[in-house]
Amino acid sequence: MSAAPVLSIRGLRKRFRTTVAVDGVDLDVRPGELCGLIGPNGAGKSTTVKLLTGQLLADEGTIHIGDKDILEDPLAARRLTGYVPQDIELYPFLTGRELLELVAAVREIPDAAARPLVDSLLARFSLSSAQHRMTREYSEGMARKLSICAALIGNPPLIVLDESLNGLDPRASAEVKAVIREELARGTAIVLVSHILDVLERLCTTVVLIDRGRVVSRLDRPALDDLAARGTSLETYFIDNTQGEPA
Repeated sequence: MSAAPVLSIRGLRKRFRTTVAVDGVDLDVRPGELCGLIGPNGAGKSTTVKLLTGQLLADEGTIHIGDKDILEDPLAARRLTGYVPQDIELYPFLTGRELLELVAAVREIPDAAARPLVDSLLARFSLSSAQHRMTREYSEGMARKLSICAALIGNPPLIVLDESLNGLDPRASAEVKAVIREELARGTAIVLVSHILDVLERLCTTVVLIDRGRVVSRLDRPALDDLAARGTSLETYFIDNTQGEPA
């Protein structure tokens, strides 16, 4: 029997005035699975992420993270989720270390346990030498790596990464991909939104294609391998199965 989903979405719908941004999305992500969420700009990916991270309220449908319903117990659901947004905004008057310590405190991790945890995360992402600098002095890549550190604090069972490979140089990108593999091996469920399709093609256990607010298709690992065996890239599949940006 397969493990129960860490993230379970059913019948998710969200409308903005006359625009239907999300139209009946269903999605399951289980422990140790990496679900890549792809689609054209305006397809509903970002709205789906904002709904499952509690930034927006759904018009219809349910979202469960573990055994928590995000509508009925949003704080508990958020504690089970590490989130790295597409647009990184850090507290500009905190150092990198202070920001991670603040996140640890919010997640109710005792100081004695938080200190070595913060040390480990800073070292893991090659940020130890910058830990006492104000975050406003961080480059885009450093800020993104610090945000990933913050998302990992407390070992949440679900990690949501929205375009988290953007702005990273090849070394930093390799570091993040290595951490993704480590988290999957540990049993973390990960949702990764990205336009870098060749990376998703290699890393993901499942790729979900969204267009015009609806799930067009789901490709599990065997289906992704079959595409490659037939000489078809995920990019070609994407182009052939989407309509492009809505007017």
